[in-house]
Amino acid sequence: MGLLTGFKKYNLEKKFKKSDWVIIQSIPFSQFEQLIVDHVDNGWEIEDDYLRLAVETPKWQCILKKGTSILTCIWTMKEQGQVYGPSRVLNGLAQKLNLPTSNTITQPWF
Repeated sequence: MGLLTGFKKYNLEKKFKKSDWVIIQSIPFSQFEQLIVDHVDNGWEIEDDYLRLAVETPKWQCILKKGTSILTCIWTMKEQGQVYGPSRVLNGLAQKLNLPTSNTITQPWF
């Protein structure tokens, strides 16, 4: 891991602890795509201009917002899907996806 990547990782993990955030990592494409569709169907808004996501997309990112909650969703071909945001939102999602949450980044995408 390079110096800049390590610095970014450290700062983001510090923000996780301060804001009670967690991350779900290595989400397979079909589950990642479906979780975005489900959140939009449940009233979450996509902050950025929507660009079509495909399994071969090298890097893709969007921010989902609902009320004061913000989820950052990132797809890379190498690390697959990653979502981070408030633990109160992501703990239930992690159970639904049968994936663990963490407050450390094991697979940096930056």
